[in-house]
Amino acid sequence: MTPKQAYDDVSRRARLLLKLHDGLTDTRRRGIRNDWRRSFCRFMRWNQTAAISRVDTRDALIILRDGASLRSNDLSREALADLLRSSLTIGVSAVDRYVHERVVKNVVKALKRSNLNSSQRDFSIPAALTIRLAGTIARGKNSVQRGRRRRQVRPANEIRKAIQELLHRRPLQNWREIQQAFELIGIQGFDGKLQTRYHVGNISAIRSLLGKVVERRNYIVHEGDLVRHERGGRVRHRPLARKYVEDSLDFLDAFVGHLDAIS
Repeated sequence: MTPKQAYDDVSRRARLLLKLHDGLTDTRRRGIRNDWRRSFCRFMRWNQTAAISRVDTRDALIILRDGASLRSNDLSREALADLLRSSLTIGVSAVDRYVHERVVKNVVKALKRSNLNSSQRDFSIPAALTIRLAGTIARGKNSVQRGRRRRQVRPANEIRKAIQELLHRRPLQNWREIQQAFELIGIQGFDGKLQTRYHVGNISAIRSLLGKVVERRNYIVHEGDLVRHERGGRVRHRPLARKYVEDSLDFLDAFVGHLDAIS
């Protein structure tokens, strides 16, 4: 699996949630007619007095049976806004996974170079993880010396796994985090390379847009996307437009496409 394949898989799932939102949102503005209800129940051989509900969406006609736990209100635009929030959240996660994959696959080779940059020189592994790593490598060497049949321990692989474990605890979503991650694998001049890819003289607008998308993701994940109140106040959700989510996913697709092209 390449980093781009990882991104594409997660991004596809984010867009599927967007499709579900579009295909399940109720567009009906009036109640079901009694004659239509009786005719449908007769066709289905159901009790003609059954209290069915009808939901009309862009892509489907949904009939909720009498006694169903799901109600037509559960398919309203307001109720399904959480599909938009989930779509945006998973879209940002796709970027996070891409950057993690890119770093893990290239970091050991990059750290072996003699001319390390400041991010590479300053990168460190916690002492507890280092001790465990040293023990794993030592046990592997001892088993080889004693002629035991054990899985061959490759130091570079063990180091890569230790770095992977460490990095997966860190978010790699905002501009600075991604920039530092790329520096860790020896890619410098991050801003300039992206300016060239975007054909702009200043990358600040792209940086700002990424920051806003990540900030919105954080509101959703950490605050339930509720409006903040200093004192009291009723529960209110932050509004989220469907177009904003789609535009954000398009932006992230282009952003990762440019990331994948720089080295």
